[in-house]
Amino acid sequence: MTIIHDAYINALLADAAYVSKLSSNDTGKVLADKLSLRMTPMLAKYIGDHFSVVTQVSSPNSSFDVTVCKKNWGVRSYILHQIKCIVVCKAD
Repeated sequence: MTIIHDAYINALLADAAYVSKLSSNDTGKVLADKLSLRMTPMLAKYIGDHFSVVTQVSSPNSSFDVTVCKKNWGVRSYILHQIKCIVVCKAD
């Protein structure tokens, strides 16, 4: 694949990491339906057709969550980090 293709896929998967309640082995239509709340149905279908969720771990006491996806063929896995930014404003 080309560098731009890989960067685009990484961006789509990074966006997908912000969808909560993904389950192990979500793929195809099940995954696409969950992702279509965050991205267009066409992009969600592409991810569902080509990738599966290995696991998703949410840490309510932390600002760090992780989603692991893998291609539906081959051996490459993608580890997606979701970092929640918490900004505290202090009034003087």
